[in-house]
Amino acid sequence: MTHIRTIDAALLQRLRTLLGHRCELDGQVWRLIDIVPGEGLVVLESDLARPPIQMDQYGRASHRANAIRQIRILDPVEGALTLEMQDLLDCLKSTLRA
Repeated sequence: MTHIRTIDAALLQRLRTLLGHRCELDGQVWRLIDIVPGEGLVVLESDLARPPIQMDQYGRASHRANAIRQIRILDPVEGALTLEMQDLLDCLKSTLRA
C-alpha cells in the first residue's frame, strides 16, 4: 500500500483558488473540479462540448459523461510535487477561470 503524504495547508489553499480553471494537457482541455487531500489527488473533468457516450456493463450505450482524470499531487517517496502536478499547475496558472 502506498503511503499518502500530508499536503501542506498553503498548497491546498493555492489549489483551491484554481478550482474551475481550465487548461490543455496531452492535447485535451480539462477543468479542475475537485481536490481530495486524503487521497492526495486532484480531479479533472474533460471539457468536451459533447462528451462521448458511456457504455453500461453489457456494452450498450447508456449515457453521455465527461471523462475524469486524477492526478497525484505529491510523490509518495520524495514528498515533492509530481511532474504531472507541476505541469498541471503551470498550465492552470496561465489560464482564466471558467
